[in-house]
Amino acid sequence: MSDTTTEDHAAASDDHTARVDDRPGDSADGRSARVDSGFRTAARTGYRLLADVALITLWVLFCTLLFLETAWPRWAFYGVLLGGVAIYVSITAPWVDRPRGAE
Repeated sequence: MSDTTTEDHAAASDDHTARVDDRPGDSADGRSARVDSGFRTAARTGYRLLADVALITLWVLFCTLLFLETAWPRWAFYGVLLGGVAIYVSITAPWVDRPRGAE
């Protein structure tokens, strides 16, 4: 009797697995496309973040070295620094993908 019960539980668990895997509209291709799209989005975001950090770091370094060499006033340093970052943000903001309805 215990062999029959074990086989019934195995068959029941196989049926449950088959029902979960055979959901309509959830094929392996759909899942892999979503994962691929998510990976691509994460990679693009990471690349964009690294590029932004590198360019802003270079701008800060350039401004710092320039103002240390020329002994210009500190208020001008902060103005040039923030102005350069503001210009960079205004130039790169249109690169962001916006929904079609937002245009």
